Amino acid sequence: MRICVIGAGIAGALLAWRLSEHVEVDLVKGLPGTDATDATAASGGGVRGFETHPVQRRLAIDSLSELFESFRDEAGYTETGCTYLLPSYAGIEAAVAEVEGAQILDGAELRRQGWHGLPDGTVGVYEQRAGFINPDQLRKAVIRQLPSVLDGPVLRLVPHPDGSVSCHLPGASHRYDAVVVAAGAWTPGFLSGNALPAEPYRTKAIQVAIYKVDGALPTMFVDETSDLYGRPTADGRLLLGVDTHNWSVPPGSSTPIPDLAARAVRIAGERLPHLKLSAPDLMVNNADCYADPPVLTLWSVLGSSHRLFTFTGGSGGSVKTALAASRAAASDLLATGETTSRTENRRMTITQPGKQVPRYHTIGIGAGPSNLSLAALYQNVTTERLALFDARPGSGWHTPLLYPGVRMQTGWMKDLVSLVDPRHELTFLNYLVTSGRLYALMNSQFDSLPRIEYERYLAWATDRLGVVNFGTRVDAISITDDGFEISIDGEPAAVSEHLVLGLGTRPVQPSYIRELPAARAFIADALADRLPTLDTSAPVAVVGGGQTGLETVLRLLGSGFTDIRWIGRNQWFRSIDDSPMANEFYRPSHIEYLQGLSRGTRREMIDDHRYSGDAITPGGLRALYQANYDGFLNLGRFPITLLPGRDVTSSELLADGTIRLRCTTPAAPEEHDVRQVVVAAGREHVEAPFDDDLRERIEFDDDGGLLVEPDYSVRWKGMNGHKIYSFNASRYSHGLTNAGLTQLPVRAAIVLNSMFDREIYSISDELCAVQW
Repeated sequence: MRICVIGAGIAGALLAWRLSEHVEVDLVKGLPGTDATDATAASGGGVRGFETHPVQRRLAIDSLSELFESFRDEAGYTETGCTYLLPSYAGIEAAVAEVEGAQILDGAELRRQGWHGLPDGTVGVYEQRAGFINPDQLRKAVIRQLPSVLDGPVLRLVPHPDGSVSCHLPGASHRYDAVVVAAGAWTPGFLSGNALPAEPYRTKAIQVAIYKVDGALPTMFVDETSDLYGRPTADGRLLLGVDTHNWSVPPGSSTPIPDLAARAVRIAGERLPHLKLSAPDLMVNNADCYADPPVLTLWSVLGSSHRLFTFTGGSGGSVKTALAASRAAASDLLATGETTSRTENRRMTITQPGKQVPRYHTIGIGAGPSNLSLAALYQNVTTERLALFDARPGSGWHTPLLYPGVRMQTGWMKDLVSLVDPRHELTFLNYLVTSGRLYALMNSQFDSLPRIEYERYLAWATDRLGVVNFGTRVDAISITDDGFEISIDGEPAAVSEHLVLGLGTRPVQPSYIRELPAARAFIADALADRLPTLDTSAPVAVVGGGQTGLETVLRLLGSGFTDIRWIGRNQWFRSIDDSPMANEFYRPSHIEYLQGLSRGTRREMIDDHRYSGDAITPGGLRALYQANYDGFLNLGRFPITLLPGRDVTSSELLADGTIRLRCTTPAAPEEHDVRQVVVAAGREHVEAPFDDDLRERIEFDDDGGLLVEPDYSVRWKGMNGHKIYSFNASRYSHGLTNAGLTQLPVRAAIVLNSMFDREIYSISDELCAVQW
């Protein structure tokens, strides 16, 4: 058996060392010279036995025992004692009893030891046999004993049909029976870069400083009540830090966080007022890797049918638990039977051909706003497992159309959760507060939210949910005796009780552009890529009279184009009706009203409501008219010509390279000659990849669409308790809210109530002046 461990931090080095006693192992280091900037080198090195998570605590106790027995000198252990301050909780006595020599200190004893300002009910867990090591020293001692250490980086992972994996390094390629990624904060980016899901890893900024101190030094301590932590140093100074709460930072980051050191000093002054701290002698900044549950263990990479694993992070630095965790991980990898996998939360085979398919309660296809809203509400009401699969390489929302100045068509309160759970941690308001941009956004006085801001909110929420598997294109959905089975690259990847479709839409490509040069005739989603190659002095047509058409026109105008023909099918470029009465269509009470109508009547009414949502923001049209007039003042003519009432039916490429567009109009046919064409002709639904057997069971309406019930469940034969739900594909049953953002959490709440067959969320909309 040949194994590769990618990453030479303390976790990866110890794992490779343990494996090397039994099998051939290659430890792959990062770029030369980066060891001095990694998390192991920057770690404070604290070691203790007590942890609040029971598995983390067991690993910490076992690691401490092995440290004292075998590695005390190699690791440079210094004993300081440790005081862990936290609110008392049921079961703390039993947890503390697991740690040899540990004891609980009450508030009075903590005050005698110099602690002040602690909240009522705070207790301390004190251990004398605790302190710190030099993890970089231990790491280097271990690596010196390894027979094979390769310089990286790993450029690419290549899986093979037999389950083995090749690692491509600069100038070489090696094939392994198993590969373990132990790259610390680089792990999420490395996995994503190889089209693998980065679940459930997150990176967070770490910052500590070292101070000269007047006054008696405390023990090493962790203060959960204030996020402060610290320890004495070997030369009598104090290392001090405070939780940054700064997530998704790049690995290797060394950018100081403003005022963080001052905050740590301020809190230390409140908690330990006898200490007098000087200005910091040294400040260390880095990023570390976190996961939930916070346990360093071997994970099977979700969505991979190969022997590919991760061994990184947990609650941040792995120093406290790396000795015991590496021993357990090595045992699992070497076992002839089974290995622990956190993605499965149970035992699963790695040495036998094939891998047990992960099982979930709910699988969502697509990770757009609809399914993110469902996942957000889901995590607060059940311990069942949910996973989302998305073909995109990473988080994004209409990313190709995110031009500067583009605005949302819905208000900020209509986020993923607020309409049904305003106290949820994933509200847009909490995003603004925790990212430090609340006042800047408020003072900018936007009438409509920038769309780029909304996309960043979605990315923030996605990161915190930790359930999205990007880069996983589902190519088949089947129904089996165990439930729904999804396949990725032709191999079963997951099974679930229920399925939720959030597939979204894709841009329409009209037939009249298919024979035109792709460099000069393309859909609006490609504009950002094509823009540098276009001739700003040549006439350009934008076909499509909706919001995307407007945004495309404004982008072209802002890029220096002076002859833009905006062609729309309707008799005028319609703006959204944002009146109070029109907004009544976007309430739960109106959705409920629609369910009681016949399909024909419902369809007629929904078509009549169309321009309350399927239209252009008034502010956008105003901006276009003002920009067009500014252009007139500068050029002596309007740079934008508006051509409503034209329906483009065909095109022709003339001998001189001119593109001729032929249109029908209410009066007579017209032709328009341009050099470039950008099409924003709407979007169409993406069909679910049901296999033939499941597709035959699905019931469709006369238009070929899914038959969707009031609870968003799809009607199908032989469901046997397994339900399919569909977002974004029920326009003529649920109205204009079916695909928009205005009712995201309401739709998700309806699905959850149906899925669990009880009222988890109450959807009340009784205070309504309109009687439908």
